[in-house]
Amino acid sequence: MMPLDMNPWFTTPALMAGMLLLFAVLRTWQLLTHPHPELVRKLFHLGGGLLALPLPWLFSSPLPVVILGVSSLVLFTLLRTIPALQAGPGQVLAGVQRNTVGEFCFILSLMLLFLLARESPLLYGVPLLVLAVADTFAALVGKEYGKQRYNDRGGGKSVEGSVAFFFAAFFCVHVPVLLFTDTPRLESLLIGVNIGIMVMMAEAAAWWGLDNLIIPLFSYLLLRSFLHLDALELVQHLTCLIGLSLFIRFWRKRTTLADDALFGAALWGYLAWAIADWRWVVPSIIVIILYTSVTSRTPSDYLRLFNFPVALANLFGGIIWLLLFWHYQDPRLFGAYAAVFGSDLSIIALVRHRRARPASSLTDGILWSTGKGILLLIPSILLFQGLTTAALASLAAAALAVAAATVLFAVIQPHLERFPVDTLRWLRQAIVTTLTSVLALAPALLPAGM
Repeated sequence: MMPLDMNPWFTTPALMAGMLLLFAVLRTWQLLTHPHPELVRKLFHLGGGLLALPLPWLFSSPLPVVILGVSSLVLFTLLRTIPALQAGPGQVLAGVQRNTVGEFCFILSLMLLFLLARESPLLYGVPLLVLAVADTFAALVGKEYGKQRYNDRGGGKSVEGSVAFFFAAFFCVHVPVLLFTDTPRLESLLIGVNIGIMVMMAEAAAWWGLDNLIIPLFSYLLLRSFLHLDALELVQHLTCLIGLSLFIRFWRKRTTLADDALFGAALWGYLAWAIADWRWVVPSIIVIILYTSVTSRTPSDYLRLFNFPVALANLFGGIIWLLLFWHYQDPRLFGAYAAVFGSDLSIIALVRHRRARPASSLTDGILWSTGKGILLLIPSILLFQGLTTAALASLAAAALAVAAATVLFAVIQPHLERFPVDTLRWLRQAIVTTLTSVLALAPALLPAGM
């Protein structure tokens, strides 16, 4: 169906007026009946999503959508920054007492979805439905019935909410795919199950309202990929995700990662497998298995303190190299990819060593920790390339990257003996491991025959 190409000078203000009317109705209801702030916020979330659903049928140009989105961002900024507005109508969004940028992410995701999928209303509408309906349903069910809380430090998400999210997301995907595409019934069922589980895990891992950006974009990418797969391929994807999730669940008590970080780790493994192959999962699995068992013990080992942003810092360089591989399909990038995880393990080992033995020599700690990072490289690279001259050269270059990362981190990170786990520590680690991993590309840059 072609867009109607409605007059933007009429339709855009009309849509903005509809959002303001929704805002006014919810604020009036809030003043009269004093419902739970989460209910008010999520009803606005749902109403805004449904209001934006027909945009691909109304406009072919992104300009009206960008104007609508920028106007909404300005409105939300005013509601947050002007005290009189914040204490009044701003309570529709700000009544929930938590740090969140959810409303801004919602608008950004809406604009990005339109730019990516405006020629396919299905690819626009299904992710938006998942965001508007499933996320709202999960929050309300979790708030009312959530008893089994995740160990995610925030304490705001529950198993019951995640189950509600899955079922809502499944129907938001399965029904449109079945009704509006030529996808057979079994494939549409499997697409709904796959996307429901994966996006549920992404929602559980997200924080600060970033799920409003992650959910629709992740749903879009998955739906775009899965529509071209047959039933057997979809079962393979589902089997891989379930296998990784069961492993993470089994291993959870042997890590210091909170539940949201474990969800993120399982999804990462799946994405590495889906984009590349199983060998790209090996380095991160080795880190999860070994980082507490081959490094010095610390008092926090039994607390499971570290949430998804910490996991993301450890994955940051790997994400970049995996995306580059996705684009260029160059297997020589694997050495740099593995070097990131070897450096992560080495830096983690160094920090834990300094915490356990603060009086020991820093040089000894660097050497000892670097050796552990290099040990990760050996099975990773040899499984990828086999026992060849090229593999040994790649291993040597990656080992150099791990050593450089460990030394550089030791130089720029203050107070290693205090076991730093603040935001700046993880930011330094992400930057250092990403930058030094470039050294592992040296064999690929050498002229042929050298």
